[in-house]
Amino acid sequence: MISSQQIIQMIEELAPKTLALDWDNPGLAIGDYSKKISKILLTLTVTPEAINHAIDNGFEMLISHHPMFFKPIKSIRADLPQGKMIYQAVKNDLIIYSAHTNLDIAFGGVNDALADVLGLKDTRVLTKTHQEKLNKVVVFVPKSHEEAVRNAMGSAGAGFIGNYSHCSFSLNGKGTFKPLAGTKPYIGETDKLEMVDEVRIETIAQESITKKVVNAMIKAHPYEEVAYDIYPL
Repeated sequence: MISSQQIIQMIEELAPKTLALDWDNPGLAIGDYSKKISKILLTLTVTPEAINHAIDNGFEMLISHHPMFFKPIKSIRADLPQGKMIYQAVKNDLIIYSAHTNLDIAFGGVNDALADVLGLKDTRVLTKTHQEKLNKVVVFVPKSHEEAVRNAMGSAGAGFIGNYSHCSFSLNGKGTFKPLAGTKPYIGETDKLEMVDEVRIETIAQESITKKVVNAMIKAHPYEEVAYDIYPL
């Protein structure tokens, strides 16, 4: 089974919490990240009915649009509506998570979906709420794996420019290296200087997904030690 942390990571790749408005409070409200999840219940708002339905039907996670908490909690009393919901969720190990204005604002999120339903064309941002930092990611790869590495980075979310994805630039060159004792080179022999036809691939990635892009790039790359650079933009 997948963990609640893995589910949350997937949601926040689509709708990072950094997109949320200042007054909002999305994210994990109740529970822990290690809980194993097999059933998820979706609800607009966390209500007693939603919590009871989740518990009675074996759901381990409740995902809402509206956050459960907007203000600090002074007490958790089972004789009061909010306290009873918290008490029941904790007692039954129910994970409660929300994605609110971050999901509204996200590319392909609630606002975009509503615009599509209404048939709106040529939509644009009315108010900029967040500007995410960008990194340029550069990697050097043998020509045999150029497309595999490029596609892996694009599939991980790199290369978005406006309404275009998988944007990148390539330049051919020569890479040199000398494998030392204990290495297992993909190309070449130990203690012998090698010169290989390589391609420099560069693309851009949001700061929040740069680690994911680099991990995908390394996984697709054939070299034991991958040469890459990250430049803040």
